[in-house]
Amino acid sequence: MAASILNNVIGPVMPGSSSSHTAGPYHIAKLFRGFAGALPKRAVFTFAPGSSIAECYRDQGSDLALVMGILGLPLTDVRFKDALSIFPSFGIEIEFVIENFVGARHPNSIKIEADMGGGSLSAVADSTGGGAFILHSLNGCHVDIAGDAYYLFAESEQPLPDGLFGECGKVTKQGNCLLLASPYEIPCELVDRLRAAPGVIAVRSAEPVFYPIRGEALYKDGRGMIEYARAHSLSLGEAALEYESALLDMPKEELNQEMERRLAVMERAVELGLSKDSPPMSLLSPTAGKIMAAEAAGRLALGGIHTRAAARAMAAMQVNSGQGIVCAAPTGGSAGVLPGVVVTMLKDLNIARADVVRAMWAAGAAGWVLGEHGTFAAEVCGCQVEIGAAGAMGAAAVVEMAGGSAAQCCDAAAVMFQNAMGLVCDLVQATVEIPCHTRNASFASQAYICADLVLGGYRNPVGIDGTVEAVCATGRMMPCELRCTSLGGMAVTEEALAMKKRR
Repeated sequence: MAASILNNVIGPVMPGSSSSHTAGPYHIAKLFRGFAGALPKRAVFTFAPGSSIAECYRDQGSDLALVMGILGLPLTDVRFKDALSIFPSFGIEIEFVIENFVGARHPNSIKIEADMGGGSLSAVADSTGGGAFILHSLNGCHVDIAGDAYYLFAESEQPLPDGLFGECGKVTKQGNCLLLASPYEIPCELVDRLRAAPGVIAVRSAEPVFYPIRGEALYKDGRGMIEYARAHSLSLGEAALEYESALLDMPKEELNQEMERRLAVMERAVELGLSKDSPPMSLLSPTAGKIMAAEAAGRLALGGIHTRAAARAMAAMQVNSGQGIVCAAPTGGSAGVLPGVVVTMLKDLNIARADVVRAMWAAGAAGWVLGEHGTFAAEVCGCQVEIGAAGAMGAAAVVEMAGGSAAQCCDAAAVMFQNAMGLVCDLVQATVEIPCHTRNASFASQAYICADLVLGGYRNPVGIDGTVEAVCATGRMMPCELRCTSLGGMAVTEEALAMKKRR
């Protein structure tokens, strides 16, 4: 299935701190709740020993997110932080277990088992980065569910006949199980027809947790994206908007409104992080506001737009660490870079809001190449595919803002990716703060620098497709200790291990 910019690159809007460990688990549990059809009496969430999610789930809020999803509450509900204390009042028992299980194939694999009070339901899913997921086992049947369709799942005592649904959607079968995935809501008469089929013992349905994919992709890779923009005399942002409109079968005006809403979330995060009300973090004390004040007073070595972009990135990350609301771009751990870049466009460069929204589409296009052909999960490829990807997206946004071509946007993104290649994920005490905050800050600044290099005439010899391929290949060579497990790098230094948590 083709990647979507709004589904997979810029978003979701979420409480911090990690999209892999917060938004992804939430989406898995929310979809599971849909298939369950009602609130279970008991739910058990299992993580494999030594996996990233087993090491980090308490510190990064995976437990909170899973509870919110199984309860059917919105991810941005104000009760998020209290999820572990409120679920008993809903009449459900919840347990978290660390042990091996069949189907654990990813650093963020999760098994869910639910007692429905007269029946049971189980699933295994992987949180694959940026809030995305793949649910690949449902009651022991192999499925392939990404949350971007309407689903109907049936179990039968005998093989089900073909042709039950006509052209309603994609039907897959395994043994006596059947899964229908449709881009549109499944008519009740088709559900009734399935229930009436001989031997059917259970029929379950679930609604999408992302925008349904209803159209076709206009291009398949970065090279095709650049050629499409050139052939139609479009900027990268304009080409990205056309791609998303065709893929989701949605009007451009509606898509722009949603992107503007996500821009507003970024603005609010920066504003809150710079204020005296910046939320408390686990290890660090807020400093973004102090840096901005020092820059305004001329007390820094250099200052200027690069420093202000960096401070704004840190401000957004302070909110992310405090489990405030941010927009993943492309992940929660990198949710500061793009806000630092685009809010600086608004505040310091006085760029029109519509032009900043278009620049965000260009940023989404640069990230889309990685989303289509790689991963946003630091658990798989290190920090280079999170904060590194965010820096690449920021560089593309700056070139778009400056009137550069689609090819120049992609070259600036590629250069930024190349500068981040090999960047490990070694978060201290399993918390998205050290070294995440300063990386977000420096990459927001570097986004402007890489854009200027390309706009000034640098010819990038390795394009964005080849660069993304190299980044992902490099990431998969990293040992697991350097991929979001807090078992290597800065996380195991004497000073890091001795830090006391503030919250």
